[in-house]
Amino acid sequence: MIEDRMRAPVQGAIVWVYDERRRVRDDVASRLVALPFVGRVEVVGDAQSLASRLATRTPDVLVVGTQRAVDTGLSAATQALRTHPGLPVLVLGAPDDADSVRAAVAFGARGYLRWDATAIEMGLGLSRVGLRADGRIPVQQASTPAWSGAAPLAGSAPTTVRSTVRDAAPTVALSMREMQVLTGMSQGKSNAQIGRELYLSEDTIKTHARRLFRKLGAKDRAEAVATGFRRGIMQ
Repeated sequence: MIEDRMRAPVQGAIVWVYDERRRVRDDVASRLVALPFVGRVEVVGDAQSLASRLATRTPDVLVVGTQRAVDTGLSAATQALRTHPGLPVLVLGAPDDADSVRAAVAFGARGYLRWDATAIEMGLGLSRVGLRADGRIPVQQASTPAWSGAAPLAGSAPTTVRSTVRDAAPTVALSMREMQVLTGMSQGKSNAQIGRELYLSEDTIKTHARRLFRKLGAKDRAEAVATGFRRGIMQ
């Protein structure tokens, strides 16, 4: 089943939201359609409808909801990325669902948003996919492989998006190593992989990880990555 929400006249990005739970997809759609550069939101409630619609056309951004212990959302995301490798996909889920985040990123998802993300935070996430002010993704960015370079959610060169969403959140200063470790985490890499790339031992990577968790107030990798996105400190 596919439902549409749009502005009149329709201008800006076309965003699809996939989630089996009607309440969730309606809530997400209401936040997305409030964004000035989003012109149309199509809400998809089952994997067959999503695959059928993707066979004829694609959205500017696909937002896929995931659930712990239920792999339908992750399966839908990975199938969409297999058939459309350049499709900008954002995963929406719980901050402590590290397995889903890692798997989606490994298959090419461009980023992660929390369930409780505000409309402004969702807008920041969409902007990092490469959406311009008119709601479209430049051709040179849309064809760029996901997670290229060192900039999570960016289409090409590293960028920093400053967010004022969390005014009360204290400024966090990460060291160069901590930023490198956090970037590696956002790309779904293990501590061992990050260590090999930085020529550091796995134990050293774990030490940096513990320090950045403490600075970000995060209890695990997924929450640290989500916090990095939300505060605009990833670069």
